[in-house]
Amino acid sequence: MVLLWAFVTIGVTSAQAQTVTQQTYKGTPHEEVQKSMMRRDWNNALLITEEYLQEQPRDPQMRFWRARLLEQLNRTDEAFETYLDLSREYPELPEVQNNLGVMLAAKGRIDEARQAFEYALRNNPDYATAHENLGDILVHLAQRSYDNAIRLGGAVKSLKQKTTALQPALQLTLTPP
Repeated sequence: MVLLWAFVTIGVTSAQAQTVTQQTYKGTPHEEVQKSMMRRDWNNALLITEEYLQEQPRDPQMRFWRARLLEQLNRTDEAFETYLDLSREYPELPEVQNNLGVMLAAKGRIDEARQAFEYALRNNPDYATAHENLGDILVHLAQRSYDNAIRLGGAVKSLKQKTTALQPALQLTLTPP
């Protein structure tokens, strides 16, 4: 968007007036990050977040976006640390808990992932994505429990039927931890 400033300058040539009167509109850093994310310009969005965070290091929204952008850029260890820090400083933010849970599940830390999803739901019981993610984790926990029961000598036939029945659901869930 170009914002044209209208003003009259006596004695200024049209070329000079052109450079002075036309300026590119820039929104707030938050708006600029959102625009860059909508364009899938992850690097620019990250640059804006990091510049902003130099001045406002505790802004939870910008820190959350920074974590998401780091994920997009496959800088998952940095993203994970950012979510972890945010979850400690702002435990009431369900989106942070949910994304932390996803990253924990991807790392195979399934019990911690379950706790993160449950915490997200305590803070927002209507958070559909956290419910879905918790369901995915519970399917994996069921599989783990059935496998343990088989290993410990449980009723192998019925347990194998249950593990077989779980397979389609497991295929639809998060990447197996």
